[in-house]
Amino acid sequence: MTKDQQARNRRHWEVHLKASAKSGLSRAEYCRRNSLSYHAMSYWHKRLSGENTRQTFVPVKMAVIHNEDHQDETGLRIILPGKLSVSVRNNFSPTTLDRLLTVLENR
Repeated sequence: MTKDQQARNRRHWEVHLKASAKSGLSRAEYCRRNSLSYHAMSYWHKRLSGENTRQTFVPVKMAVIHNEDHQDETGLRIILPGKLSVSVRNNFSPTTLDRLLTVLENR
């Protein structure tokens, strides 16, 4: 495919993605009504929205927790903006922490 064809294809899907968003229809229904491939439209949605995605960095305060009475509870506390904090003890579950951070990223 030439660069010109790629550019036309891109513009085609940009137009349909904008029209779909304004239509109030589900992507599947929009595709049915316009004889478009749902999978192709999903691909272009992901591709084009990924180009506009920006990473947002939030300042995070970190403090080491020293609990002399309970050495096994020594860990790490992450204090996030908005009075939210996450405390991690030495015996934490990496899987649970990963799931928690994923949820917090998507807030």
